[in-house]
Amino acid sequence: MTRRNLSIRARLTLIFVVVIALVLVATGAVIVVFYRHSTTAEASSRITQAIAQIQVHDAGGIVASARPLELKTEDHVVVQVTNLAGNEVWAASSEIYKYPVISHEVASVNAPNGYLVQERAWVKGSDLQGELSLAQAQTIVTGRGLGLIVGFIYGQSIVRTNHLLLVILSLAIPLLLLIVAIVVWFAVGQTLRPVEAIRRRVATIAANELSERVPETGGDDEVSRMARTLNAMLDRLQTSTRIQQEFVSNASHELRSPLTTLLATVDRASNHLDDTDWEEFTETVRREGRRIDSLVDDLFFLARSDERREEMRREEVDLDDILDEEARRVRQMTTLRISTSGVQPVRVWGDPAMIRRLVRNVVDNALRFANEEVAFSTRYVGPLAEICVHDDGAGVDVADSARLFQRFVRTDAARSRASGGTGLGLPIVAEIAQRHGGEARFIVVESGSTMRIRLRRY
Repeated sequence: MTRRNLSIRARLTLIFVVVIALVLVATGAVIVVFYRHSTTAEASSRITQAIAQIQVHDAGGIVASARPLELKTEDHVVVQVTNLAGNEVWAASSEIYKYPVISHEVASVNAPNGYLVQERAWVKGSDLQGELSLAQAQTIVTGRGLGLIVGFIYGQSIVRTNHLLLVILSLAIPLLLLIVAIVVWFAVGQTLRPVEAIRRRVATIAANELSERVPETGGDDEVSRMARTLNAMLDRLQTSTRIQQEFVSNASHELRSPLTTLLATVDRASNHLDDTDWEEFTETVRREGRRIDSLVDDLFFLARSDERREEMRREEVDLDDILDEEARRVRQMTTLRISTSGVQPVRVWGDPAMIRRLVRNVVDNALRFANEEVAFSTRYVGPLAEICVHDDGAGVDVADSARLFQRFVRTDAARSRASGGTGLGLPIVAEIAQRHGGEARFIVVESGSTMRIRLRRY
């Protein structure tokens, strides 16, 4: 099974067990080394003291004799003094006094003075449980000349004790790891239980049932924060879906009106060919066709903008030139006064086509409500460039003006389908301003209404 196939629960348990195993093995190694060193040092110290005592008090008494000299040593320490060849016992502790040479088995290691020979020497038929360990050999000057003294520890085996410790650790560590694995497995499972509950709930949420929410524990841990984040995401999805559904519904409704007019006009003309005013027929078809074209174009722009697929060009744009062009266009199609006295040279870095569309939508909106005059102005406000378009019409309730930037919103009879508005012009203005790092809003004025657009200069 690969790592990707393992569950988070299994991976966390495995990681935790591996880490604990490394810690336990390292700790066990330290314990073994420390124990071996301490026991060896203690045994060596006892043997050294016994040999030193014999060298001081008994070495001179070891003389040629028919029987070896019997020596007194402390408990569990025995010594044996032999000739250098190791084949004749000159002296020995009382515990091994009657036994033959045993030192040759460790002396054969060719150990220098003071070297600890960690071997075992076997004494057949002795009452020392047959085992001597940790021999220490060195030369000694006796009454018979230069000899070899070897000290032993009996009744305890350093090697065997260390081996027993290793066995205990080798059994205890896997047992501890098994216990740790079981505890971690259930602990992680308990911790991940809310996550599994969230997963099951999310799996049951359908696209048309976004009102459901995942369970929250009410805490402030990672799982609780994840649940709150998922619920917030579901809130946004629900809102987005509702807006999308309203958008499609409104778009269908808006398209139905001009299409109905077109079909009715065509049906009437086809049924009354001789009585049809063809000039009026042509004008109606052209007007409704343009309205459909404008509506489809606005819908397409907003759809691409929502998906951020509407590419933006970045270049220097002179706002004063665009407003002057717009003023010349409007003067040819209306008798209203168009004032550009407030227009100053202002330049921004943005998309020329989008900014022209923004200005035209704002101006067309002002023309629909102006009585006698529409005024343009521009200026710099810190890092922003500002465009203001004022009309002397009935005005807009500023407290309710934010709704006008929502799609398909009209606040009064003047903003009806008959007037030519689709309810998408100002939302497009707000979208373009936002994509240029700015905003669009109505501001409070004494009379009429003023729309202010601010765009970032760079």
